[in-house]
Amino acid sequence: MYYKAKNLAINNGRTYHLAAILRRNGKVVKIGENTNKTHPRFKRQYADGTWASHMHAEMNVLRFAKPGDELEVMRFSKCNHEITMAKPCCICMQAIKDAGIKKVRYTNWKGEWQNLNL
Repeated sequence: MYYKAKNLAINNGRTYHLAAILRRNGKVVKIGENTNKTHPRFKRQYADGTWASHMHAEMNVLRFAKPGDELEVMRFSKCNHEITMAKPCCICMQAIKDAGIKKVRYTNWKGEWQNLNL
């Protein structure tokens, strides 16, 4: 499953290669990557008035979330595809809280898993 997440992230056509895994009762519900697509639920407008035309990996899987689910987020570097920092941004954090996610793990700069305090 981590292999599938890595492949999705590396081949996403974006500048950043992130993947998110949504789990329910220990089973994978959805694997998503950051993408050029968007979703009405996560529509975002920038300060200059333009609209975001992409979706972060967390948002991609949160469309399928239920309260109590768990989330894992990982990022792969551009050159050698090593695991690196994938801490969710403030916009994704709000979406995670709104979805009722009970546990979030993300990869840190060393490529190790770290728990996020919700």
